[in-house]
Amino acid sequence: MSNEKLDILVEGMNELRLIAHALIDRQDELDAKMAALTMEVHQLKADVTELKQDVAMLKQDVAELKQDVAMLKQDVAELKEGQDRHERILETLALRALEWNNFRLDFIRKSS
Repeated sequence: MSNEKLDILVEGMNELRLIAHALIDRQDELDAKMAALTMEVHQLKADVTELKQDVAMLKQDVAELKQDVAMLKQDVAELKEGQDRHERILETLALRALEWNNFRLDFIRKSS
């Protein structure tokens, strides 16, 4: 082989070596990015799992609150019924007091 051909081959090999180094460097960068993305994905999975647990707890709390509200509604309805009964009793007592007062006044007038 001639020196000229050898120089061309050496130059080509040097060029291939530079390309190989550039590819290796690029692969290292991609590997680092992939590792960072993998860590971020794992963190996101952990966050999603935690959020799911929080949502489940909130759902349970809401269900308990709904039960409490239902019980309170029932208690309020019972109190309202009791209040209505008391109001009817007070009306009856007020009417009887008026009747008694009228009876007493009539008795006093007739006695005088």
